[in-house]
Amino acid sequence: MSKKAQEHKAKGNKFFSQKKYVEAIKWYTKAIEADGNQAAFYSNRCAAYMGLNQFDKALGDADNCIRVKPKWVKGYYRRALALMSLSRYEDAAECFQKALEIDPSNADIKTKLGQAKDKARFSVKKVGPDGKPLSDAQICKEEGNVLFRNGKYEEAIKKYGRAVALAKTEDEKAIYYSNRALAYAQVRNHEQVVSDCTKAIEIKPTAKTLIRRGLAYEMLEKYKRGLADMKQALELDPNARVASEAISRLTKAV
Repeated sequence: MSKKAQEHKAKGNKFFSQKKYVEAIKWYTKAIEADGNQAAFYSNRCAAYMGLNQFDKALGDADNCIRVKPKWVKGYYRRALALMSLSRYEDAAECFQKALEIDPSNADIKTKLGQAKDKARFSVKKVGPDGKPLSDAQICKEEGNVLFRNGKYEEAIKKYGRAVALAKTEDEKAIYYSNRALAYAQVRNHEQVVSDCTKAIEIKPTAKTLIRRGLAYEMLEKYKRGLADMKQALELDPNARVASEAISRLTKAV
């Protein structure tokens, strides 16, 4: 770190301690311009942006902090706090989880991870991981996910159906059909599980959807069809333990 960059950082810290965030940002920016490879500079400016409620800019600095020093817990902590302030609770929870993997004994991170998960349970995600707004179809899916997490399966089914209707691509439809199938499974409507999974598989076969349909076939006592799905799922994902266990059961039932 150059002496000039260190001096700029020290001036930024002085203004930050006085809660003069605009001035602090000015000097942290000078420090970054002098030496852009110091994660602490981005971290400090991130904190100053948070003080001004400029959460998008804070998130950008947290991202740069992680880019410069990927194994530093503070970068992920800063990013998670910015995401929380942007009401992106699910993304924040993922970021707190990464921070906890770096520092497993950090009690503060554990507490904030729990808080983020609690908020995510009841909040509808409206932006993607890239910060771009979700489409109407994607928002319907997220609304369905919240309803599903809270045990409101019939309402979730309606939301996923709306997502299918609004979907712009066939690949999107496959995802929403698969989600609706899982909701149907929770209300034991196995025929509809098979129907939705079949629609999804016709568009894009995945191990998850094949397993979902195979389990529905098992519940309907259509063991041969269930076995065929599980075998195909295992071809797509050799590590799919659910498929391996189901094959053992279904082989005996056929």
